[in-house]
Amino acid sequence: MAAEDIKKTAEELQKTGQATAEDIKRTSEEFARAAGNCDVRGMSQAWKQSYLHGLEAFFQSQEQTERLLKETVKQGISGSQQILQGYEKWLDQIQGQAGAGSPFVEWSRQLVRSFHTNADPIFKSAADATESAFNYYQNALARPSRKYAADLNKKAMDTVISA
Repeated sequence: MAAEDIKKTAEELQKTGQATAEDIKRTSEEFARAAGNCDVRGMSQAWKQSYLHGLEAFFQSQEQTERLLKETVKQGISGSQQILQGYEKWLDQIQGQAGAGSPFVEWSRQLVRSFHTNADPIFKSAADATESAFNYYQNALARPSRKYAADLNKKAMDTVISA
């Protein structure tokens, strides 16, 4: 799940970057057209729209980066759990090859199995806590802050550059 989410988020980041580049090109054409006609109002409107589109693109990329970070943390937790599972399977194979006469391998298997049994709930809790913390951050702080900043900037631009 997480690797696919990371790939999807990376693709979304790339699309946002491409859309921003297209907005910049379109704005520069509008600005150049307005400048050619000595249309100061048109130039200011083009600049204002460019600024607001750039701000929106920045906020989108910020949110996508935060999702990427969340998935990366969850992958790290999952990776630690998978390492323990792999080590436990490897010790099982060694025990099968060495037979019952290898107390060190048996002791290692018991130690890893005990640690793995105790760590599994911790890994699950850590993954759940990560998901919960990131979701709380997004819903309680990040999205409202981005919306407030976008609205404030739009009002400021509307005040400074009227239609």
